[in-house]
Formats: sequence, C-alpha cells, structure tokens
Amino acid sequence: MYTKPTRLFTLTFVAISLLEMIGDTQSIQWIHYGCKPLIMLLLLGYSWQQNRTTGFSATVRWLMIGMVFALLGDIFLMIREVDLFAPGLGAFLLMQLCYCRSFWLSIHVSGQSIYPRSFLLTAIPFILYDSIFLFLLKPKFFQNPALTPLWWPVVGYIFCLSTMGILAFQRRGLARYSWVAIGAILFILSDSAIAIDKFLQPIMGATWFIMSTYAVAQYMIVTGTLDHEQSIIRLHKPDGQHI
Repeated sequence: MYTKPTRLFTLTFVAISLLEMIGDTQSIQWIHYGCKPLIMLLLLGYSWQQNRTTGFSATVRWLMIGMVFALLGDIFLMIREVDLFAPGLGAFLLMQLCYCRSFWLSIHVSGQSIYPRSFLLTAIPFILYDSIFLFLLKPKFFQNPALTPLWWPVVGYIFCLSTMGILAFQRRGLARYSWVAIGAILFILSDSAIAIDKFLQPIMGATWFIMSTYAVAQYMIVTGTLDHEQSIIRLHKPDGQHI
C-alpha cells in the first residue's frame, strides 16, 4: 500500500544531501563520494518499496529508468579527477527524456489531452529563457575550441530540459501538479547554475545552490509523480498499460 514519505525518510534524505554538500565544499572525498549517489538511491528505494505490491505502471517504470540515469549522471559529475562532463550530460539528457515520457503518460492515463495551443502558450516563457541563456553561452563555446564540440549537445540538452518543464506544467489538474511543476523549475535552476558557474562566471556558494535545488527538485518530482500515480491506482485497477 502506498504511503507518503515518512518524516524519517525525509529527514534522512535532507541529512544525506547536506552531508554531500559538506563533503564537496570541504573536500572530504569519502563523504562526497559516499553521499552523492545515495540521493537518487534513496529515491529509487522509496519508489521500489511503494510500487512493489501494486505493480509498476509504465509511468512509474519510465520515472525509475530516468532516476537510474540521474544516478549515473551524479556519479560521472562527482568524479573530479577525470573530466566526465560529457558522459554526465548524456546521462542527464536521457533522464530528461524518461521524465518527459513519464509526464506524458501520467497526462494520458488521467484521461487528459495535450492541446497544441496550451502547449505553445506554456512553452513561451521556456523558449524566451532558453534563447537568452543560449545567447549568453554561445560565445564561450565558440571562443574555446575544446568546448565547441559540446555546443550542439548542450543545445539539445537545454531543449529536452525545457520540454520536461513544459510537460510538468501540462499536468495541470492532476494530483500534486504544483509539486511536480515546482520540482521541474528547481531542476532547471540547478542546471542553469551549473552552466553559469562552469562556462560564464564562478558563482559564490555554487555547490550549495546547485545541489540543494537539485535534491529538492528530484524529491518533489519523484514523490509528486508517485503520489499521483497511486491516486490513479486507488480509483482504477491497473489495466496492464505498456511502455
């Protein structure tokens, strides 16, 4: 039976996230390396426990696949001895695609539709934000030959990230709509801060901002999506939907 995250689980999640940030900022490698993967592992464990008796719907399966890619991205990006930014970017790109699929399915299973006009109106602020952001980033990539090959992957990543955000807002009317939508915005802010800090200008306290918004974003997206999915299961017996 589904239960909302307990206070103990939430406090554990917060403690692990704080320890990760302390380990990173204080260069305590064993804490940093030990705690960062635990952020997504805790959420994966929670997702598994909440759905193992009721079954894993396509919405939940895609969400959990995305979480596995997020875990891989976290591992790639936490290793500083080798530059694994490109593999990390690729892992999170796949995470975005999986989350997009999960959000789309949650809308479809709820009997709602995504109308072109609504989608385009929701997309306008994201398009404006992406345009300004890419305009600021582009000179840095083309002035540095080492970064130039990453330009189009970064453009594709930003496009997928915004699509995830748009689909989160298309879930209007679903259980925990605002919870998931806020989580998507926090994820965009976290990734934006990574890009600014890495390519434009160092940000004071970047680690604290990036990781706090990232951890809260994942918590809100995962628990919000699972809460909505279980509300569907409580109303209707699972119909064997397929990926």
